[in-house]
Amino acid sequence: MNQQTRTFLTLIKRELWEHRGGFVYTPLIVGAALIVMLLMGAGSAWFWQLKIDGAEAMTEGALKLAETKVPAEQIKLGVQAFLFGTGLVWQAVMFFVLFFYCIGALYDDRRDRSVLFWKSMPVSDLETVASKVVTVLFVAPLLMMTAMMVGHLLLLVVAGVLIASHGGSPTALLWNHANPFPVWGTLLAAQAVNALFLLPHHGWLLMAGAFARGKPFLWAVLPPVLLAVVESFVGFTANFSLSKIVFEFFARRAAAGVAPVTINADFGDERSFSAGLSGTRYAADLSQVLDRLSTADLWIGVAIGLTFIAAAVWLRRYRDESTN
Repeated sequence: MNQQTRTFLTLIKRELWEHRGGFVYTPLIVGAALIVMLLMGAGSAWFWQLKIDGAEAMTEGALKLAETKVPAEQIKLGVQAFLFGTGLVWQAVMFFVLFFYCIGALYDDRRDRSVLFWKSMPVSDLETVASKVVTVLFVAPLLMMTAMMVGHLLLLVVAGVLIASHGGSPTALLWNHANPFPVWGTLLAAQAVNALFLLPHHGWLLMAGAFARGKPFLWAVLPPVLLAVVESFVGFTANFSLSKIVFEFFARRAAAGVAPVTINADFGDERSFSAGLSGTRYAADLSQVLDRLSTADLWIGVAIGLTFIAAAVWLRRYRDESTN
């Protein structure tokens, strides 16, 4: 391993050390919160059963009936929907963690003047910005995915114990049908595609943080909002129709960041379930996730994102270190 590679890895370790609360602890807290919510839901049901004579026997009977009468395919779809739904909680939380990280990544060290120390080190501005981009696009999502996988396994164990405590068979009702690998594979592929799709989003936030002398959040949010408003006003004035190119450009990416896949489950007998954010154009199908790689929208966004990142490097190099 050459010196340049070791230096770059050290920069990434610095990001993890300085932001371990968001990148390491937050995904673990999300998993713990989901387990607590599952236990609270079961505890609440148990409490109300104590108020109703025979409710426990009815629950046990319903579970026994489900073991023999509900088709295995429907149980499998229900378990997959549970895994997708909880997985999207991790995805949404990480999106907001990265949102605020990007805003402060090139602003905070100017605010506390630590940028002067880092500029005295044999590290270029390009390497510094690149380490933050790699952290956002790859390192933080992989940490989140790892926490999600462990969390899913714990949730399946806890859910199985709860089913057993009510007289059901966790093997027949849950564990035999729990195959998290397709869910993990789809969400991992969505993360890989999002690394490209969200590049203009993250690039803009990094550039705004590098430019701002104060109130970086406002510098990050207000310009695109005002530009979208002006675009709509001009379009309406010209042809009485609202133009939404700028709004949709950022809104689609925000939606994909919060919920990169939709949950689709067809239980048969004209019963189906679907949940997601409008405009993401994703589905709980790996091929449809990867289809975005062939869209011009993604690659135009990549070019715009690289432009924003280049501007962030330039601002990092030549902008006055002070923030006021």
